[in-house]
Amino acid sequence: MYTYYGIVNELLAEFPEISKNYAEEIAWIKDTFKGQETGGQTIYFDRCFCDYIGHLLVDERQDNMEIEKIFTFLEDMAVSEDQEVRNLLQVTVLEYLRSWYLLQSRSEKLMLPETKKIFAHVKSYLQEPEQDALPYFSTW
Repeated sequence: MYTYYGIVNELLAEFPEISKNYAEEIAWIKDTFKGQETGGQTIYFDRCFCDYIGHLLVDERQDNMEIEKIFTFLEDMAVSEDQEVRNLLQVTVLEYLRSWYLLQSRSEKLMLPETKKIFAHVKSYLQEPEQDALPYFSTW
């Protein structure tokens, strides 16, 4: 069961390939905030995990096993007893996927039941993305 304060460690254990980007983000945060505590789970997800998801979804040689693993991880977040984990999923990952038509169209087909429910809520308050806009990945 994921908890808000443990979710970044779970993410890194499950997806070690984002560790390099995570380390770069930590260095940036330490430099930018000069040692202030950020509690920034959202920044790690937004700038590391979301970019990783987006990159995998648009890659011509899609790694279906890795994509399946991602959507299982998202579903585990969706069923977490920790409301903050579900909020993190909603406002960081699912809003990101909703923001890009290409990512939304590809990811929605892969979402598992509880993730789809939360995504339906996201769609109720975020407008349909432009179809011709291409996603931007800051870390890949």
